[in-house]
Amino acid sequence: MPVRRMLPFLLLNIVVSAVVVLAILYFWDNRSPKTDDAAAAAATAVAPRSLTNTNQLAQSDIPPTETPEPDEGPTVHIVKAGDTLGIISNLYSVPLDDIIAANSLANPNILSVGQKLVIPIGGLATAVPETEPTAVPDTNVLPTPIPTEPVVGGNDVVVEITAVIAPGQLEDEAVQIRNTGADPVALLGWKLADRGGRFYKFGQATLFGNSVNVLIHSKAGQNSPTDFYWGLTEPVWESGELVTLLDAEDNIVATFTVP
Repeated sequence: MPVRRMLPFLLLNIVVSAVVVLAILYFWDNRSPKTDDAAAAAATAVAPRSLTNTNQLAQSDIPPTETPEPDEGPTVHIVKAGDTLGIISNLYSVPLDDIIAANSLANPNILSVGQKLVIPIGGLATAVPETEPTAVPDTNVLPTPIPTEPVVGGNDVVVEITAVIAPGQLEDEAVQIRNTGADPVALLGWKLADRGGRFYKFGQATLFGNSVNVLIHSKAGQNSPTDFYWGLTEPVWESGELVTLLDAEDNIVATFTVP
């Protein structure tokens, strides 16, 4: 066949091939996005499910956390199987002896499951001794001198106030009395009073005879057979003050005016 007659067929084949190729490319281009979109959609649909499952798995693996109870008292440990005082001591960093003392354990080697032990974190509480009330000197009822055997004086008893020493000076202030008779005198219930009504009352004490002197000090102190202490916090005697000695029936035995 001459080339001239074949030329139209060749051109036709070229055109048809080009059309087919273009059609395939067009079809392929239009199908690819759909495939990608479908793949993306599938991935998107799967992703939340995987994330949800992952979260559920993670949460299921986490052990529940106990909410600590508010601290309203001492720490208490509940004994579990296998616990010993040594383990509990190391757990709380508290000396073993403190735990034994805080719980009054007779045998520290015996513990019971479920037993509650007080843990003295910070050390054992120190008992505060009760403070005894301080005695306030009473100007009417005062310390009793050292007890002695009461002796009844004879008829020749003469008790007198002989001096007031250092009036107005509490540390040295004292009244001196003596028994000039031969017989001792029981001073129980006797009083030494000032003009304002304040008085020192004798307890069981004896004023021996033969001019033995005794002192009644205004300040506080420890009584002895010859020294008695009123327990005042300020001086009581001053110049011109009248000192009166009364017996147990409030009879005036002697008086003395401070110079």
